[in-house]
Amino acid sequence: MSSQTSTVGDGDILGHIIRPPYLGLLIFAIIILYKPIAHTLLVLQHYVFTGDSKYAVGLLVGLFGFWLVGKGLRRDELSATAMGYMGGALIWMGWFEHTFEFFGEVMGVDPVMADGKVQLSPNLALMEATVVPFIAMMALFGANRETRCRLLMWFHRNLHMAPPTPTQGYKRNYAWVTAWETIFVTWAFYLMIVMLYDPRLAGIDHPATYIAFGAYLIWGTYLLLRLVKYNEPAAAIRYAIPTTNAFWITIEMASHWKWFPEIWVKPLQYPISAVAFMAAFACGAVLILKRGNDSLPAAVPAE
Repeated sequence: MSSQTSTVGDGDILGHIIRPPYLGLLIFAIIILYKPIAHTLLVLQHYVFTGDSKYAVGLLVGLFGFWLVGKGLRRDELSATAMGYMGGALIWMGWFEHTFEFFGEVMGVDPVMADGKVQLSPNLALMEATVVPFIAMMALFGANRETRCRLLMWFHRNLHMAPPTPTQGYKRNYAWVTAWETIFVTWAFYLMIVMLYDPRLAGIDHPATYIAFGAYLIWGTYLLLRLVKYNEPAAAIRYAIPTTNAFWITIEMASHWKWFPEIWVKPLQYPISAVAFMAAFACGAVLILKRGNDSLPAAVPAE
């Protein structure tokens, strides 16, 4: 991926922030901050809207996500990537999460219980049932010769299933690509943690879950060490999506083990924290979008 010449002066502090390694760290912070914000928004939505109205709001949230992706189709790489990420995140929150919750309710799906406690709510039990369709869709997307997903390319190399060489001069649609990546990565990590929590497979206190916690922490650290080498904001945002998900799954696990309170699901109890998360996310996003094109002409790892 080509780089752009920096126009930032040596004395410009904000300019230095969007250089490696600070660029990757800033984008990591922005993307991972969206996780508690999304939880907070869902909690507030359920608090304000009840009954079928919450599902109607979810429908509108998803439609807004589609609108963002559509508007991003004609934007430059950075704007398209940012709009694709937010669009994909809103589609997941508005249509996926609300759909599982809706059908879990109307179909009367029983929660998964263990020791008299709910281990998986009906919506998560339904989500677990999507693991096979998810694998099938990933296999088909993985066969796309235009993919630049590092994980899929790793499977191509090691399973000797590499598709034909990519089309020469093929121009990627970054809004579409980022939206799909956001949805599939979020979906994948949800499935991972749900299956670990399922007492029929492992369970929240099973040794396998603790081993997985360590593996995700190591994996996330490895990805973060690669992320801080990026000098182009758009590419860094796309790489930050799996990086932050790997870290967030460890945060979710730790909160279930009561290592710390989930303040992001208690916005009425911790309003200052909720506002601080949103303000930090907004400020970081504005900084990246305003100054992001001033990147350094340095080598960037392939996506």
